[in-house]
Amino acid sequence: MIIATKLHIPRPRSSLVARPRLFHRLQEGLNCALTVVTAPAGYGKTTLLSEWAISMESPVAWVSLDQGDNRRMCFWAHTFAALKQVCPSFDEQAVLRHAAEDATGDSLIAALVNGLHRISQTTLLVWDDFHYIEEASILKGIVYLLERLPPHVHLYIASRTSPPIPLSRIRAGSGLNRLDVRDLCFSPAETTEFFALCGGMDLSADEAIAVQEQTEGWAAAMRLAVLSLHEHENASSALMIRKMMGTERDISDYFFEEVLSQQSETLQQFLLQTSILARMNGELCKAVTGMAESNVYLQQLEQMSLFLVPLDEQREWYRYHHLFQQFLVAQLKIREPLRWKILHLDAGKWLEENDHLYEAMDHYLAGTGYEEALRLLETIAPTLMINEWSTLCIWLSAIPDSLLFARPMLFLSKLASQYMSGRIEAATEGYWWAVRRLEQNTDFLDPDTGRILQAGLAFLAAFRTFLDRDFDYAVQYSKEYIERHPEGDFFIGFGSGGDGYHPVWDIYVSDDSLAMAEQVLDPLLSIWSASRNMYFIAHLCIDFGKFLYERNRLDEAERYMRRARDIGEAHDNPSLSAIASLWLARIAVVHGDTERASVIIQELTKQPALKANPRLSGKLDWFRAMLARMQGKEKPVRQWQNPIGLRASDEIPLTMLKEYELLASLLTEQGKTEEAIILTDRILGIASNAGRQSDKIRLLVIKSRILALKGQVAQSIDVLEEALALAGPEGYIRTFVDEGAPLGHLLAQYLTLRQSQQHRPSRKVSLPYVKRLLRLIYPITGGMDSSSMEGNGGVLTAKEQAVLRLMEMGLSNKEIALQLNVSLATIKTHINNIYGKLQTKGRLQALERARTLKLF
Repeated sequence: MIIATKLHIPRPRSSLVARPRLFHRLQEGLNCALTVVTAPAGYGKTTLLSEWAISMESPVAWVSLDQGDNRRMCFWAHTFAALKQVCPSFDEQAVLRHAAEDATGDSLIAALVNGLHRISQTTLLVWDDFHYIEEASILKGIVYLLERLPPHVHLYIASRTSPPIPLSRIRAGSGLNRLDVRDLCFSPAETTEFFALCGGMDLSADEAIAVQEQTEGWAAAMRLAVLSLHEHENASSALMIRKMMGTERDISDYFFEEVLSQQSETLQQFLLQTSILARMNGELCKAVTGMAESNVYLQQLEQMSLFLVPLDEQREWYRYHHLFQQFLVAQLKIREPLRWKILHLDAGKWLEENDHLYEAMDHYLAGTGYEEALRLLETIAPTLMINEWSTLCIWLSAIPDSLLFARPMLFLSKLASQYMSGRIEAATEGYWWAVRRLEQNTDFLDPDTGRILQAGLAFLAAFRTFLDRDFDYAVQYSKEYIERHPEGDFFIGFGSGGDGYHPVWDIYVSDDSLAMAEQVLDPLLSIWSASRNMYFIAHLCIDFGKFLYERNRLDEAERYMRRARDIGEAHDNPSLSAIASLWLARIAVVHGDTERASVIIQELTKQPALKANPRLSGKLDWFRAMLARMQGKEKPVRQWQNPIGLRASDEIPLTMLKEYELLASLLTEQGKTEEAIILTDRILGIASNAGRQSDKIRLLVIKSRILALKGQVAQSIDVLEEALALAGPEGYIRTFVDEGAPLGHLLAQYLTLRQSQQHRPSRKVSLPYVKRLLRLIYPITGGMDSSSMEGNGGVLTAKEQAVLRLMEMGLSNKEIALQLNVSLATIKTHINNIYGKLQTKGRLQALERARTLKLF
């Protein structure tokens, strides 16, 4: 939930002292990745940065942080909104989609880096009050961002303390610009100007030096002194200087007390009672204080310059200066300790009624209004389970377990949220605490609550082992869960919101291991099919269908995909129906029924729900391009590549491996083999680190083809052998067969080298397995069988044959490109493919080999 006032650059009403020396220091940050401004409260960090930001011609994205932003998605959502506000071309929705697809958050930041690269002009991003940020996942993301920040983007952080990120490493790398309290202190000259502007007082040189020394240039102390003197018209500057003796706290407490005491009793009460608010407007203040004139009091405070900061251009929302608010809160607790909770609850009620639900939750919890908080959480928890697990974890952890236990779904959600937000030990301790408590005594619970808790704990065990890819245990605990709760209808929110999508659905057993998929998918399907949890049943069907497809059991795969599609359509779930339908289209292409595949894709394209969902529409676009590549069609592939704007130099989100894999293949076919091999290696490293064996095997196959096109035959054979060694024992088929004749050539070459003992294998690869792949490839492509393929080096596609005929006629590469109406890069790719298949190194050799084989 975006709070627009947090994206507003604060603009003080009163005139300020010009500080060109500090503006110059901030300007130096345009040569660095990061500028950090650190100083205690009251030294003018926000004022300095806001005045400088307003003077800049470059766009400045500003986020005023508070305690509520110490939640990963809240922090990043406001950051993206701030960037979108000043850079309309920044596609924040394309970045945010990765929040749901990758619970680790890495893909989100990778997508942010790519989005920043696509901003054309110099851009500044300011995080004010950064000292509120302590969440490890946020700090990790910031370090990731800083290490990859585009040179035209510059971060500015204002904080009371040094940010807990490796600044020394940043200084040594992309550069660090720092300002601290010594820089922000007012000089004697600035002190003189300040009192002249703000207090109408002319200080002598000695008085200015004395004030500067006593306050150590602390702006807040001088501001308070001016306010105090305004209340004492006969006070002298000498008296003011004497009052400035003491520590910062002595000064602030003295002057705040003096300023407060000069206000009317009603205004004092207004100040104290509204001090609990992080931000306020007239209606909220009225709800908290009961004062009908609240809006008038806010205007009066602003006119008095009484430490009230406007948060928007309309001056509807405000906040107190942090130092002043701290003082007021302390005074409220002293003067009216019993009122504290009531004020928070009143604030929470107004905020909830006006749809500021997150802020309402914070106030309910601050006022220990647990019943109100629990009631609100039951409403918003399913939404938080999509991509805001850390927020849910923070809120639920603030509520005593004794209260949560009476609401079993919220207690179970707490354990799930701890696990999903990286608090593994806390989740484990909470799980075993609940197990022991249920074993020891269930008399304190009604029977229904006890049964839900026992079933839910079994589900959480199944859920955790599934996410941890410990699939054997997932089967065991799933069985226990369904036995305790046959309906199987609560899934801690997974799949129940929006289009039914959740990151857990991207965990396919078949991606990790076909052998494991064969072992556990059938039992899981059997167990869950007895329940009413149709979403999970459908996803298991998709996973089993993927496994069967890879094993080339196409009819069975089609049956499971149809079942998943039917469930999606019956339950109005566009995500399920779209994913299953795309697989059905792919199976149709493999069967040679391209007309049926086209019909499926056209039907999907017409669905309004799919058009409105960027994740699903992106998946459809990718799938169409992938199928077109399988069929040798160039136009649909180019239509996908141009608008999506992927670059080989991009950061690669884990959630987009297949898109970048397709890009690597396209670069290869365009003759950009150097870019393609570098990109493939990067994707391969990500897939290997993530333990995604299916992706790893497929990428090794692609890498082998690229190396062959580069003429690095020995390396190509080695990489192909690595892929075969991983794939053979698991029974991978379609990963190889779907690559068609180009891979068939490499497989035949590998087979020939092995049979002639010209290649000594470094890994165990079964030759019957290789022969089986070859037998499957060539009937599909309409080419020769494997024995004759070994003699001519490969089957030429129709376009490659056309290129070869034009080569025979003596046309140059450029002339061939014009003749066939394709790019020169495409012609070079075709020619490289011809060289590889004919096992030649140049045009003359290729033509001579083609004549020998009677290919003309």
